[in-house]
Amino acid sequence: MIAPPAGKRYSETFASAVKWLFEGDRVALKITSLYLFLGLAWVLYFCELVAVPEKVRDTIYVSSMAWVLYWLIDHGVKTIRRSEEAVKESEKRLAGILETSPCGILLMDEQGTISYGNLIASGILGVKRSELIGRNYEEIGWEITDVNGKPLPGGDPPSGGVFQSDGPIYDMECTVRPPHRDRVILSFNSAPLYDGSGKTSGMVVAFIDITERKRAQDLMVRKLSLAVEQSPSAIMITDTESRIEYVNPSYTRITGYAASEVVGTRTTTLCGESPEQCKAVCSTVCTQGEWKEECRSVRKNGVPYWESITVTPIRDSSGEITHYLWIREDTTAHRKADEDLRESKAKFQSLVESINDWVWEINESAAFTYASPRVRDILGYDPEEVLGRTPFDLMAEPESRRVVDLFAPIRERRESFEHMENVHLRKDGETVILDVSGTPYFAPDGSFLGWRGVARDITKRKRAEQELRESEERFREMFEQTEEPIILFAAGSARILDANPAVAAVYGCSREELVEKGISWFAGPAGLEEFERSIAGICEGRNFSLEKGIHRRKGGDRIIVSIRGKSIRLKEGLVSYCTFRDITDRVRMEEEAKIQQAQLIHANRMTSLGTIVSGVAHEVNNPNNLVMFNAPLLLSAWQDALPVLAREYQENGEYALAGVPFTEMRTIVPKLLKDISESSLRIKAIVGTLKDFARQDKRRVDAPIDVNEVVRTAIAIVQHEIAKGTRSFGVTYGTPLPRVRGGAMELEQVVINLIVNSLQALPDPARGIEVSTAWNRKTGSVEIRVKDEGTGMDAGTLARLTEPFFSTKLESGGLGLGLSISQTIIKEHKGTLTFESEVGKGTTACISLPAASEKSDDVPEAESRIDALYR
Repeated sequence: MIAPPAGKRYSETFASAVKWLFEGDRVALKITSLYLFLGLAWVLYFCELVAVPEKVRDTIYVSSMAWVLYWLIDHGVKTIRRSEEAVKESEKRLAGILETSPCGILLMDEQGTISYGNLIASGILGVKRSELIGRNYEEIGWEITDVNGKPLPGGDPPSGGVFQSDGPIYDMECTVRPPHRDRVILSFNSAPLYDGSGKTSGMVVAFIDITERKRAQDLMVRKLSLAVEQSPSAIMITDTESRIEYVNPSYTRITGYAASEVVGTRTTTLCGESPEQCKAVCSTVCTQGEWKEECRSVRKNGVPYWESITVTPIRDSSGEITHYLWIREDTTAHRKADEDLRESKAKFQSLVESINDWVWEINESAAFTYASPRVRDILGYDPEEVLGRTPFDLMAEPESRRVVDLFAPIRERRESFEHMENVHLRKDGETVILDVSGTPYFAPDGSFLGWRGVARDITKRKRAEQELRESEERFREMFEQTEEPIILFAAGSARILDANPAVAAVYGCSREELVEKGISWFAGPAGLEEFERSIAGICEGRNFSLEKGIHRRKGGDRIIVSIRGKSIRLKEGLVSYCTFRDITDRVRMEEEAKIQQAQLIHANRMTSLGTIVSGVAHEVNNPNNLVMFNAPLLLSAWQDALPVLAREYQENGEYALAGVPFTEMRTIVPKLLKDISESSLRIKAIVGTLKDFARQDKRRVDAPIDVNEVVRTAIAIVQHEIAKGTRSFGVTYGTPLPRVRGGAMELEQVVINLIVNSLQALPDPARGIEVSTAWNRKTGSVEIRVKDEGTGMDAGTLARLTEPFFSTKLESGGLGLGLSISQTIIKEHKGTLTFESEVGKGTTACISLPAASEKSDDVPEAESRIDALYR
């Protein structure tokens, strides 16, 4: 390895020494050490203790001094530069602080000229920063006032006091209205700025916008004032001498004194009663900060009342008491409530000790802290004997473990519990079943104390429930095995709960289908609502009975049922128990028997009617023959006497016959006599028709019948009813028309029945009826149609129209047999009776009878169409 040259080695060593001298810490100590070294060297040289040439010595000295001078100058320059940089950095930090300060900051000289303002100040004052700097505040045009809007004393801004007092000003407030802006309220601090000689050269002002805060404070003051005015308590402010300075409206409401009557006086204050009382109040307020008492007072009208008075001091900023605040509340109602509460507690205590339930209280450890006297009757223990024991101590071991496990989560969560059934042991060893309910209770501070509750002896009830369950089991067996269809409904409704298997035999549906779809499954829509009300109306003491009800089987077949219902009690509660019996066959046989009986009765009546009609016709014919004979004779006599009467009129003028002038009687009498003759002939025709109707000829039961003649006869019989019932009645006879075989009288009865029904269906006489006959060659039958413009029928009524004893006129005396008998008669004639109807538009009844034969001798000669219209 080659060593470096000696000169280079010496220069590196020298550079390292210089670097060590002028860098790092303790520079002054290093320089001092150098001077000491140089001084020592100089002394050595000067004293010639070392043999050094003078020139060398001088050179070394001069070089050393030059180097020291160079270092001093260089070090001073660097120190000055570092100071300048530190000053610039400090100014930069200060500017950053001023710009980011939440306060507005202004720098002013003694004349008020602004030399600096931050952005916050520009924003608060509403003036650009370029317009602020270099201008006097007076030039900008600010209107500066105090907080209340009054001019400042002397016209100087509040910060001007800095120059007068030569000290800072804190928390001053004023109002500034910048040009073209609303006024702002400022809170500012200002301090003087000093020059190098210590004289005041200006000031710095720091301020914040407190406009919103002031508005909030004003709003709070207004709210507090409004709260005081509207407070339900009487609020009174007095001075230290107890003279009243203010009262709110509630004071007048409570005491009866108006503000004008008490302000400036001591009226109604306790201090007005005696100096001692006043002194005691003031002393308590001063020492304890509050005086409170409930006392008896008297209103202005002399009525006594109780009030609660609280007196607190009002202090100034220095802490001195300047006024007293009195809050007075009318406690009359509260005292009465307290008295009522005490009375209620006494009543509650009496109630607890007298009710049949055992009232108890246990602590957090489940130990009894209270037991009402009822425990003596339930468990045989005196109340004192159970205190300190737990409910589990009064149970047998297995029951105790069960209840402890059951109560553990309730105890952990400190929650209420209801109807917890457990078995206790009486003092004599007998078992008692209790129903226990409890709720937690807490101290006023919220700490948990335990549970309070009641226990009820349900031993008898549980035994009864056991007996009821056994009874229900027997009932269920009977319910399932009986052949009588039974349906159980929910109490108070028509909701199906259950049905036994026998129901399927009647209705053809399963229990599940019945429960799912309800009674609409089998009850028709017409009577569904009424049936639901009847089932829902079943209750204790009120049964339900329906002799005949029309229901439907699953396939749509109609059946007639008899229903019996009553309320029974099961373990779930009350239910409606209804039995359904299918009586379709029995009712059908009964109805057929009734129809046969009705037909016999009707035949008997018709026989009797025929006898009566024959007699009546004979009796009517005799006087009618006299009328028919005498009426033409009278007319002839009148015509013979008329010339004589006319001459009398010509000779003597007008005269009266039977109170009527002759000129009128001359035309009236012939018309009257003619009407008598015609009416007599009409009576003869009617009597003849009645004779034909009443004549029963057994040989005509299966004889050929002219249907048109049947219709004419029927119309003639009910012509009087037709005239009363309608003003529009028309008849159309079909031609040619084959004959039918049967009984004419029976067919006349059917036609009469249909016409009468149509007349009864007309809402007013303006509606009409049309009767027609026709031969339907396609079917080979003769048809009789009776069409009316009546009220019509709905589908439900139309379906039951020919049922025996079904009638829409039961209230007016109808028996419901007319159409049923008519249907039977038509069936006996091998025909059909059908109806078509629409509500509001009318009904058409059609009788279709098979023609006897289509031979020429059975078909009558063609006759003209006859429209018989009665208007």
